Amino acid sequence: MGNPLYGQNKFDSAVDANAKWYQSSELDLTSTAGVYPVFSVPAGSYVLGVKILVTSAITAGSADIDVGDGDNPDGFIDGWACAAGGAAAGSIVDGVASSCTAGISSGKYYSATDTIDVDINTVATAGKIKLLILLATEIPSSVVH
Repeated sequence: MGNPLYGQNKFDSAVDANAKWYQSSELDLTSTAGVYPVFSVPAGSYVLGVKILVTSAITAGSADIDVGDGDNPDGFIDGWACAAGGAAAGSIVDGVASSCTAGISSGKYYSATDTIDVDINTVATAGKIKLLILLATEIPSSVVH
């Protein structure tokens, strides 16, 4: 008997082989509270993961941010609260399932162009971040049935 998941495994392998990590533009967490688009997602792409890279230590104050897109402002990371000294430069913060909207923690397909946005709810006294985005842009049609 054939493996009933063979087609799905073939699709997953094609997505994994095509996926690449990208860095967003840098965002100063001392900016005015609000929504900042930091990465453009092309139509027909899969965002498979989003992480926060601390590029300049958050040394004083605190920050509270969400990471999402035009459909859901906190779909990838909801309420990351970084207290003073809690994130050194070079730290990587993972969007764990408990901080993500149901279903998005494992990825999202974009049929139309969109942006990944950082929503600064509470500004920090010091600190900068970039996002790390795992993106698959071209899926070979031979694996889609």
